[in-house]
Amino acid sequence: MTKGKIELTDLIGMIGSMASLDFSKRLDVEISEDPINVMAYGLNMLSEELEYNVVKKSMLEEINRNLEQFSFTVAHDIKSPLSSAYTLITLIEMELEGTENQTLKEYFTLLKQINERTRNMINGILEYSKTNFNDIVTKEIELTKICAEIADEHSLNENVTVTFQKSMPTVYHNEFALTQIINNLVSNAIKYNDKPLCEIDIRYADKNTFYEISVTDNGPGIDHKDKERIFDLFENLNNSVNDSHGIGLSIVKKLVNQANGNVWVDDTYTQGARFIFTIEKREHSFQNTLAI
Repeated sequence: MTKGKIELTDLIGMIGSMASLDFSKRLDVEISEDPINVMAYGLNMLSEELEYNVVKKSMLEEINRNLEQFSFTVAHDIKSPLSSAYTLITLIEMELEGTENQTLKEYFTLLKQINERTRNMINGILEYSKTNFNDIVTKEIELTKICAEIADEHSLNENVTVTFQKSMPTVYHNEFALTQIINNLVSNAIKYNDKPLCEIDIRYADKNTFYEISVTDNGPGIDHKDKERIFDLFENLNNSVNDSHGIGLSIVKKLVNQANGNVWVDDTYTQGARFIFTIEKREHSFQNTLAI
C-alpha cells in the first residue's frame, strides 16, 4: 500500500483492530478529498484518542489503587499509636488528679479531644478503604427488617426517634452495603440535629424500574449551595461537631453509585433535610462491584 492510497479492506481491518481494543494501528494516509482517505484519517484520529484515553484510564486506576492501599496502610499503622497515646494521656491525667493547676487540666482535656477526633478520622479512612474491594455478594433483602434493626439500635437514645414505613419492599442488594447506607444517613441526621427531639423517618417510593428510599429528619436542613459538596470526602459543614470526620456521606455516595444508584438532597423539603437514594429493580444491580 502506497502512502495516500487507502483501500476499503484497509478500513475494515482498522475497524476490526479497534473493535478488538487494539488502538495502536494507524493507516498511512494523506488528507485528500477522496471519501475513503477522509474516513481513514478520521479513524486514525479516533484510534489515537481512544489509545490515549485507555492509557490515561489505566494510569489513573493504578494511581487510585496505590492511593487506596496507601491510605489503608497508613491509617492502620497510625491507629495503634494513637490509642496508646490516649491511654498515656489518661494515665498522666490520673497522676495529676489532685493538682490545682486548672490550665493544665484544660490542656489535657484538649489533648484528649484532639486524639479522639484524629482516631475518628482514622476509623473513617479505614471504613472508606473497605468499600474498594471486589466480588460483592448480593441477595434478596427485606428493607423492613433492616429499618427495624436500625431503629432498635437508636432506640436507647431518648432524644431520638426513628420511624419507618411498614411493608417496605424486598430488594436485591448487598446487605452490609445497604445497611451502611441507611445507617450512615440516620447517624448523620442525629449528629447535626438541633432540636430537643431528633425525629427521623424512612420511606420508599416505587418508580417503575427502581425504588427511591428517603431518610428525612427535622434538623436545620442543608443550604442549596452545599447540597453537592456534602458528599465530598472529609467535607464537614458544621465544624462545631467535634467527632465529625466528613466521611459518612462520602461512603454513602460511593456505595450507592457502585450499585448503579444515585443519591441527592431533596431541594423541595424545607422542614429539615431529606436524603434520597435509588435501588435498581433488577436481579444484578451491581456492575462496578466491591467486596464486603
